[in-house]
Amino acid sequence: MVGKIRDTITGLWPVIKPYIPKPRQIVVIVLAFLVGLIWSYALDPVVFYDADPSKLGQGWQEEWVKLIADRYTLFASGAQSTEQLDQNTITLLRAVDDPQAITAKFGLTQIEDLAAQAQVNAASAPQPSLIGSIRPWILGSVVIAIVAVVGSLLYGFYINPMLVEPVRRSIRRRRSGQKGPGAIQVDVDAVKRSRELAQQLAKDEAAAPTTSFGPPVARHVSMYFPGRSFDDSFAIEDAKNDDEFLGECGAVISETVGVGEQEKVTAIEVWLFDKDDFVRTLTGVFASEYAFNDPAIRSKLDPKGQVILAQPGGTLTLETNTLRMQARIVDMTYGAGPLPANSYFEKLTIELLTWRKDGAAQPVASVPVAAPVYTPPPPADAPTFTPPPMPSAPLPTYTPPAAPPPAYGGSVTPLKPPPLQPPPAQPPARDDDPFGGTGDWTPIG
Repeated sequence: MVGKIRDTITGLWPVIKPYIPKPRQIVVIVLAFLVGLIWSYALDPVVFYDADPSKLGQGWQEEWVKLIADRYTLFASGAQSTEQLDQNTITLLRAVDDPQAITAKFGLTQIEDLAAQAQVNAASAPQPSLIGSIRPWILGSVVIAIVAVVGSLLYGFYINPMLVEPVRRSIRRRRSGQKGPGAIQVDVDAVKRSRELAQQLAKDEAAAPTTSFGPPVARHVSMYFPGRSFDDSFAIEDAKNDDEFLGECGAVISETVGVGEQEKVTAIEVWLFDKDDFVRTLTGVFASEYAFNDPAIRSKLDPKGQVILAQPGGTLTLETNTLRMQARIVDMTYGAGPLPANSYFEKLTIELLTWRKDGAAQPVASVPVAAPVYTPPPPADAPTFTPPPMPSAPLPTYTPPAAPPPAYGGSVTPLKPPPLQPPPAQPPARDDDPFGGTGDWTPIG
């Protein structure tokens, strides 16, 4: 059992290690707890009131018994029946540790018999011990350390990713973009501008087609600029077939450079998803000039697909079994700052065109024409052969002579098959097994 627990902890250790507090953090928490104990026990102790008399010091318990004796003397002198008074006095005397010893010490004879009756069920005095004194310090420190570790794990696995991090990202986006209510308006304006640009690009291509695949099934425009939460996703639908859903495409930030709240985007990833090929999602990357030539960044971008140098008019094509998407950079601007030149984008506009790979989406194929066969001319000094003229009369045709029919002499006796005879009988096989079985007992040699 212990071995299984150890193996489980060993397997989970790489996962939980980042969320476990460091030893110095646990030490700080425990020291803070101990300082709190010192403050509550020594510097500013708790003041008790309305507590049980057994919690009082010995001197105050003696004063308690004296007050009971005076009360008993006062009420017993004028009472007709002391039975109820005696019962109340016994109950009050039980609240101290040793009522009989106290009455004997001060000579309180009027309640001596009552103290003897209360002594049987009197409260026991607390016995101070070293373990009891240090128990709050040791046990409390252990409990605080365990609570700190468990709380850190819960925060790392649940509270931070579900509650804290979304709020933090929202605040970061607001700080990196516009301030105040305008920060929410950024994405709305971007969507509006992308739609207007897509319509304008469609008109321009209708006037002068730039591709040979015919009109696209879907056209989208993705625009990046600082301050926008850039993660575009568009549905690919065929308007000619009742908005049939074909897949999705989009663009997202692939890599950044530099530090600070304002992200510096150096590469943008475009992707294509085909509903008929749902196992994979094809991706490609538009990289800045700096990222395209930097080996460290290229090592991160190359596994994501084809890497294209970002420049106006640059295109990247992704194809599945049924879809073809062409991403084209319509407009781009590099940012100017302390980072290397042409290392991050200040603005980038990408047009995403998608076609169906069928008869309507394929380019018009031309009819193949057979190439002419080259025939070398005859040499100039070669003799010219002229065939002789064909005779006008037809050539004689050979007719073989007719063969006479064969003549047979005598009578012809038809052939008869030989009579059928039964095959000769085979002699019975000799059994040489002395035990009457079927074994072969023929001597060898």
